Amino acid sequence: MRNKKWFAAACCVLFLSTPAAAQNWPAKPVRLIVGFPPGGSTDLVARYLAEPLSYSLGQQVVVDNRAGANGAMGTAIAARSTPDGYTYLVVYDSHASNPSLQKHIPFDTVKDFAPIMLIASSPMVVVVNPASPYRTLGDLIAAARSRPGELTLGSGGVGSRGHLAMALLAGKADFKYTQVPYKGSAQLMIDLFAGRITMQVGSVFLVSPYVKDQRLRALAVTATGRVTQMPDVPTVAEQGVPGYEVQTWWGILAPAGAPKPILQRMHAELKKTLGAPETRERLEQLGMAIRASTPEEFARHIVSETELWGKAVRDSKISATE
Repeated sequence: MRNKKWFAAACCVLFLSTPAAAQNWPAKPVRLIVGFPPGGSTDLVARYLAEPLSYSLGQQVVVDNRAGANGAMGTAIAARSTPDGYTYLVVYDSHASNPSLQKHIPFDTVKDFAPIMLIASSPMVVVVNPASPYRTLGDLIAAARSRPGELTLGSGGVGSRGHLAMALLAGKADFKYTQVPYKGSAQLMIDLFAGRITMQVGSVFLVSPYVKDQRLRALAVTATGRVTQMPDVPTVAEQGVPGYEVQTWWGILAPAGAPKPILQRMHAELKKTLGAPETRERLEQLGMAIRASTPEEFARHIVSETELWGKAVRDSKISATE
């Protein structure tokens, strides 16, 4: 009887302590882990959120860059972190493709995390050198079909979103190309400007300035509708590849098991931050559309993206060891 009373009392204390912890949260700095180097889009998203969150939470929100393995290194650190509501992971779309590309990652991208919010998304753009003979996506596809493997794609590496986007397009439109991986975008753009590679699938943020000054020619956007930054550029679907859509995206997760009341508070603070005109303007200048999803919507998004890219990787026989 005494043991039963003790157990009941312990459960009661545990139940009451969680809301109390949420009320007192945060009592120390909050960490946002980013699995990419400073200066990239994921890092910028984290920093654009950290500043207003620090103000609204009354505690410093620190961005912790842990780059490596296409974001997987930072993800592994976050997965092993104490689930106390003080550590979060800002993820890029690679979070959904890494499981099919990296066979031995030490975490489960779904089970080891609690989704909080899909922050933003952005379409990509198929671009070529303006001196090339390809004026439409149809021209590019026809050339790739007639000369299999001759056209080259510059990408950020095996399994990068640009690589996967082209692999998905090639599978749907039945053509072959050769991938040329780069360690950074600077050399890729130099070679594209010089005509040493045929094409790239890049983010709106990255390529739109070069399209505007006519250093690149945009052939298609990967969204389901035209984008405001390039209203004259048709979608891939408009040009004979129905059902094709690729979006880059950014979201925030917590280690699985973090207190739900704290995660609910974090979601509310993020939603408020994304609703602020300054934050919204900063992200929109990067070519991003604010999503501010519910945790449930983000969970479904991660599952559907993981399935999509898993199939694309299998169908295209892409290996991270290429």
